[in-house]
Order: sequence, then C-alpha cells, then structure tokens
Amino acid sequence: MRLFYEKNYFLIKRLHSLLGIIPIGAFFLVHMFLNSRASQGRAQYQWVPDTLDQVPFIWVVELGVILLPIVFHALLGAWIVWEGDLMPPRPALSWYASIAYLLQRYTGVLLFVMLFWHILTTWWVHTQIKLAGQGEFDIFGTMAHIVSNPVWLILYGLFVLIAAYHFGNGIYNFTYKWGITTNKRAQKWSIAFGLLIGFVGVWLGFASLYGLALSPWAE
Repeated sequence: MRLFYEKNYFLIKRLHSLLGIIPIGAFFLVHMFLNSRASQGRAQYQWVPDTLDQVPFIWVVELGVILLPIVFHALLGAWIVWEGDLMPPRPALSWYASIAYLLQRYTGVLLFVMLFWHILTTWWVHTQIKLAGQGEFDIFGTMAHIVSNPVWLILYGLFVLIAAYHFGNGIYNFTYKWGITTNKRAQKWSIAFGLLIGFVGVWLGFASLYGLALSPWAE
C-alpha cells in the first residue's frame, strides 16, 4: 500500500483535495444554509426533511454524492496523515504554514468522529422512519432535544467551527495543489477567501443553533 501511495501520490492528493471541495464542501454550505431555517421557526426547519423526502431517488444522492465521498475523503485523509505527506506544502505565510498544516489534520480526525455521531443520530434515524413508513421525521424536536443539553450545544458549536475551518482552509489547499494560485499574492488571497467562506458557514451554523436552543420557539 505504501508503494502504491508513493507511485500515485500526485493523483491521490489531488483527488483528496477535489473531493473536499466538490461535493463535500458544497454540501457543507448547502447543509448549513438549510439548517439555518431553524432560526426562522419550527415549521420552516421541518420544511427541509419534508421537502427532501419528496425528491425521487433521494437515497441515490445521499449515498452516492454525499456519504460515499465523505467516507472516501475521510479514509484517504487518515491514510495520508498516517503515512505522512511526501511533499509538505509551503503556504505563502510561514507562520500560518505550520499551524494550518497541523490544524487541517487534527480537524479532519475530529470531524470524522463528529460526523459519524451526527449521521447516526439524524440521517440514520430519519432513514429508519422512512423505511418503516412511520410518517414524518421531527427534525426540530430531535435536534432541539440534543442541544438542550449545554454540553451538546457546546460540542455542536465546536463541530460547526471545526467543519468551517477545515473547509475554508481546504479551499486554500485546493487552489495551491491544483496550481490555481501560482504566486504568493494569489495564495494570500485564497487564504482570505477560504476563511471568509468558512466564516459564512459559522454564521449559518450558529444561526441554526440559536433557533434550536435559544429561540422562543425552542422552549
């Protein structure tokens, strides 16, 4: 396996970064945007699963376009972390380089654990209800019950922050590895743009947590 990794290093690293942007990164932003409807009310948030359930063959999208790429990206990332990077990147900012290089790996490991738990307590529960034909999945009640515990509310807040940073910094990594940013000025702008996109994800994620835990309709 090590030999395969070394021979196909260029392709593996670019496939890994590409999956982090499309479809995983795009899904992250869409997911945060739809979740932010919780800040508008219970009915507005319930609209999300009710509407998605009407999409024909939605399970193909969930499995083939979302879950499988996430699993592949996570396992490939774990392998890269375990085996080490053959050619560590040299970001434009030296102080940012060592910090971001480590944070991207630590946040990736944490995200794998957090995503597993999140999928198990939301998507899998929803899927079981659909397969059993038991009716509507109360997404607001489920999530509001979880984050009613202050510990889980804090953990979900950290979940949002970690996911947003991992994606935002991943945008910089993507542009760097794919040769889109070929000079230090462009690389600095890609860092700023990536972190800005991450901030948007944080804003949307915290809006959803407000609706689920702190809003008048969450009581």
